[in-house]
Amino acid sequence: MKIAILGGGIAGCALAFVLKNAGVTPVVYEASDALASGASGNPYGLYNPRFTAERNPQSDFYISAYAMALRTFAAFSDIGWRPSGALHLINDEKKERRFSQTIENWGWDEAHMRLVGVKEASEIAGVPLGYGALHLPQSGSVCLKKLAAAYMDGVDYHLNAPVEDYEALEADAVILACGPEALKFFPDMPLGKVRGQITQVASTEQSEKLRCHLCYGGYMMPADAGVHVLGSTFQRWLDHSQVLEQDDAENLQKLAVNVPGLEKGLTVVDHRAAVRVTSRDHFPMVGRLPGKDNIYVSTAHGSHGIVSSIMAAHLLADMILDRPACLGADTIAALSPARFI
Repeated sequence: MKIAILGGGIAGCALAFVLKNAGVTPVVYEASDALASGASGNPYGLYNPRFTAERNPQSDFYISAYAMALRTFAAFSDIGWRPSGALHLINDEKKERRFSQTIENWGWDEAHMRLVGVKEASEIAGVPLGYGALHLPQSGSVCLKKLAAAYMDGVDYHLNAPVEDYEALEADAVILACGPEALKFFPDMPLGKVRGQITQVASTEQSEKLRCHLCYGGYMMPADAGVHVLGSTFQRWLDHSQVLEQDDAENLQKLAVNVPGLEKGLTVVDHRAAVRVTSRDHFPMVGRLPGKDNIYVSTAHGSHGIVSSIMAAHLLADMILDRPACLGADTIAALSPARFI
């Protein structure tokens, strides 16, 4: 069986990896001159589940996706994997309520997720913090370029290869994993665009002490080769990837507000902006397109694409190969593009 995958970002590369391991022949078509060059092109990507107060089909998807990502990353030798943990700061009453309910309703063992007070959060982080946090010891970041390369090992792919007519491809099935380009084929898909900009800053003697990832409405990664990644702006009203100086200032200001003093002396050394795709209900779209027997989609992964894309790939492999599904019926229905009809 031959499967054509449109898009060489993390979603498309994850699909190729899973399908190849399932004995299928994937062929990836990427419009640009490199893999993971669009929304997946940041130097490092932060991976976490998307937290919900209740257990529901959406949370079940992210719980499974997070676990699947951890197992997958462990199988690779060089993807820049830094599972140094993440602290999600409890910096408002809404998060305090939601994180407490998450702990209660998700039922995870404390080895995987727990609430910590200000003192313990500071000890974990290695820098003084003013808030308690939800601590995920296995969370962290990966180098997206290296992850894409690992996924694509042994896979046939074509760069500078925009597809104008998917029906002309020689394939048993086609999967659209090309972000906003999917609208070129199906303009009525309920997809929206969100621009985000990251900022890279040179570390200071104080910031080098940071030992885990901090999340606070923005995020800061521990230094790698003397550089931290700060992120990310979230702009639904913009759909371009031009770098904006005010966005660097915003990323630094978020850090200053939530971890006062840690921003002192940080200087911008690089930055990057990209446009992600999201759906109307902020949940990925994964499954067969309604009315299309052999056209599937994996898109709208948003800011959790590192974990959601690998789980989506396993689900689509099950669908295409007519295997027992790796997710429950309610979750599959919640992911299906047909939910918007």
